[in-house]
Amino acid sequence: MSEGADDDRGLFPRSVGEQLAAERARQQLELSDVAARTRIPLRHLEAIESGDRASLPALPYSAGFVKSYAMMLGLDGQALSRAFRDEVGDAQRAHFEPEAYEPVDPTRVPSRLLAMIALGVALLLGMAYLLLRFEGDSSDLAKLAADTVQDNRPIPARRVAPPVPTGPVAPTGPISVAAIEDVWIKVSERDGSNTYFMDVLVAGQSFTVPDGAVDPVLRTGRPQSLKVMIGTTELPPVGRPDQLVRYYSLKRGTLVAIVMEAAAAATDPANAADGNVADAPEVLPGLSADPAPDSDRRPQP
Repeated sequence: MSEGADDDRGLFPRSVGEQLAAERARQQLELSDVAARTRIPLRHLEAIESGDRASLPALPYSAGFVKSYAMMLGLDGQALSRAFRDEVGDAQRAHFEPEAYEPVDPTRVPSRLLAMIALGVALLLGMAYLLLRFEGDSSDLAKLAADTVQDNRPIPARRVAPPVPTGPVAPTGPISVAAIEDVWIKVSERDGSNTYFMDVLVAGQSFTVPDGAVDPVLRTGRPQSLKVMIGTTELPPVGRPDQLVRYYSLKRGTLVAIVMEAAAAATDPANAADGNVADAPEVLPGLSADPAPDSDRRPQP
């Protein structure tokens, strides 16, 4: 019985290690020769041939040793390395002993009813917390509203800054002489170098002093029959009725000064001037209060 088993083992090696050992014996090689040629430690070669897997390194290294050993003997190293891996895997699965399942003590596991009760209590506690929180917030708001005192004081009126007083505005526009009724006038330069108008000015008409006039003056014997204008602003009377006026200045600066003085006097009579301004209209001495001579009081048409 044992001899037949030995013959079967010799004809059909059961492991990769036995196959390698048989081929090495056939080639009449010693393990030391294989170790010298493959540089595999002798103890690992012995473990491969004997199947002592506990003495071998990790599987990737052991499979590499088998491959090198088989190729040195002229065998299919790839196939034998793969077969060696399968042998190691089968051996590990054969020796696997799963741990026995030990049932838990039923007395230590909470019942399903108890778990449901615990879950319900947790939900109730959460809802109670939310309700208390919202109630606290509303009570705080109510308390704040109760403590708030309504302010019924009237809103103070907005203070309006008093208007800044403004002085009289200087008139602008062309200087003209307008006739209230037919009146003889003469407008010329003070030095007599140029005469701009000398004739009867018909009632309702006006004469505009040229812009290029240097120092124009007005002469008339009936000052009450005319008026001097700056734009639409009327100046005070040129002179007393039926009094000869010979050198009434029509310069813009002089006329503007007369208007500003008249406006200041109307606003504050206490601060009004004596009635004379710089470069005021001139009346020759002895003629300002005398009636105009017939030569100057031209008959009106």
